[in-house]
Amino acid sequence: MEKAATDTYTFEKLRSGGFTYVDKTAILKQLADLSRGKQFFIARPRRFGKSLAVSTLKCLFEGKRDLFEGLAIESAWDWSRKWPVIHLDMGSAQASTVPELKVIWRDMLSNECARNGISFRDSEVPSIAFSNVINDLAAESGDEQVVILIDEYDKPLLGHLMTPQVTEFKNALKTFYSVLKTLEGKQRFLFITGVSKFSKVSIFSDLNNLKDYTLEAVVGTLFGYTHGEVRRYFPGCLAALGEKLGKTPDGAFAEIVKCYDGYRFHQNAEPVVNPVSLGMTFDTMELGNWWSLTAIPTFLMDFFKTRPLDVSDLSVSDVDLAAYEPEKIKPVTLLFQTGYLTIKGFEQIGVNRRYLLGFPNMEVENSFLTDLSSVYVGTDNSGSANIAAATNKALLARDPEGFVEAFRQFFAAIPYDLTDRQNEQTWQAIMYVVLRVVGINVGGKVRTHKGRIDLTVETATDAYIIEVKRDSTAKKAIEQIQDKSYTDRFRPSGKPITLIGLAFSTKKRTISGVKIVRDA
Repeated sequence: MEKAATDTYTFEKLRSGGFTYVDKTAILKQLADLSRGKQFFIARPRRFGKSLAVSTLKCLFEGKRDLFEGLAIESAWDWSRKWPVIHLDMGSAQASTVPELKVIWRDMLSNECARNGISFRDSEVPSIAFSNVINDLAAESGDEQVVILIDEYDKPLLGHLMTPQVTEFKNALKTFYSVLKTLEGKQRFLFITGVSKFSKVSIFSDLNNLKDYTLEAVVGTLFGYTHGEVRRYFPGCLAALGEKLGKTPDGAFAEIVKCYDGYRFHQNAEPVVNPVSLGMTFDTMELGNWWSLTAIPTFLMDFFKTRPLDVSDLSVSDVDLAAYEPEKIKPVTLLFQTGYLTIKGFEQIGVNRRYLLGFPNMEVENSFLTDLSSVYVGTDNSGSANIAAATNKALLARDPEGFVEAFRQFFAAIPYDLTDRQNEQTWQAIMYVVLRVVGINVGGKVRTHKGRIDLTVETATDAYIIEVKRDSTAKKAIEQIQDKSYTDRFRPSGKPITLIGLAFSTKKRTISGVKIVRDA
């Protein structure tokens, strides 16, 4: 059976350790052979193999041909050429202050000099020290050029988003990376990866020639595994997992697709499976929620406390999806870049595009919504899960009164300072999240020929239409459902339809009125 890697992120250790390597070298060659340029940036979520790609490029430019035996690039690369490589892993450059960060940078540069066998010309200014390393290593090369690989370039900044220190850290990174522009002529190849994609007027404002390939089709499947790759490289694992689950290999593959697939980094690219979640599944032979091990950034959860996220309607322009400024967080953009959302579709409008985003798979959706509902109710995951389970139990028992009562308890538990901008959309968003947590078939802002329904819920036996009114009456909510013929949407199903009108009180911050009409 194949040996799936779960915590091995260096190409040399993976190849020499007998782990299965899903061959991505044909794509890497298109970047490394100068046919498309020589300075590239790609943003991808954590746990998608960015460090492995950087390590692979390092071994490639250092000419370690034996590690590439049998791979696509082996016969297509000029192994007679080698270059010095500067490999900076910024994942280890986390600091509480900028002066501390500068010390870390100088240590990293010193280590790279030692690894390449040259003396380190230090400077108290990290950008000058960086310039010295590039110049000195280039002098050791046959063509006076070096290869520069920067992994997790944004890690020193991410811990300071939405803090007073964010601008200071942004400016420090901007100064440090500006060297890459001034010494462009000394570079055979530059490759930068990270989670975040900041606007070009930000950290990389001076690096005009840097090609942003984040949403380019050519690298759409560079990170993550396509369906064909999973089947080709892990047939033994699929068979063993199927046996453990009491399914065929095809049945096991279907479960993997449901749980860990669905990431799309270009609107026309094949969907890809999260490689770490897949590796953990094959290692344990269990379908687990491995994504939950990656915590949602605290500052993002704090943001959603004051501005509940409407996860039922996630569409953004190409401008908003592309990037943001460190000082001006765009939550949906950040969720896309961190892997909680992915591209589900897009619409071309002239030269502009609008992307429809959504959760890539069941694993990520469950992790995110569980954490988000806990934030809303001000308790741990078990507390919010109990309330969510009560709503599900009531629906399955065809008990709309019990369903409403469970939600009443939920809203009563929400801290007073949850939101400073209460409106109908706030309560709709929270209800949608709670229902999705327990896997209920729920729709939000469902469009009809006469308007948009706030919430729809459908079980195997019944359909529910929910309308929310703030500081009004439940009677008016029911009247809106009836006047706009919202029930027409479910008539073809033949299921009994129950109308639920809810009135929310801004003052009481909970449900203040209920009207239920059965078999409408």
